[in-house]
Amino acid sequence: MNIKQEQAILLLAQGKMCQEIAEILNVTPKTISQWRSDPEFRAALNQYLENIKAAHSERLRSLCGLALKTIEDSLNDEELSPKDRLAASFKVLELCKVEPVVPGLTDAAKLARDDFFNHLV
Repeated sequence: MNIKQEQAILLLAQGKMCQEIAEILNVTPKTISQWRSDPEFRAALNQYLENIKAAHSERLRSLCGLALKTIEDSLNDEELSPKDRLAASFKVLELCKVEPVVPGLTDAAKLARDDFFNHLV
């Protein structure tokens, strides 16, 4: 991998378009296209993107405690508007993947029919 290819990987990871990268690196767009079709280049790009993703995940993980503390403080803040406290409550439920229970059928005949067909399967 040469220096321009490494720079191209950085620029691709930033979301730059091939034409723009070619201009920055003073190469042709065809060169960028050829690099992108090379398995080694693609593997290096994928590894770089994976490293970025891991770094961002770790950064988010480190912020979770602070975010939860902020939500907790909001829930316990009597001076905060009920609307804002409710929003914080819903955010906690959303994060915990708590969803309202969806009631089942209320027609006994349909329930019996469903039970019958489920036992046949």
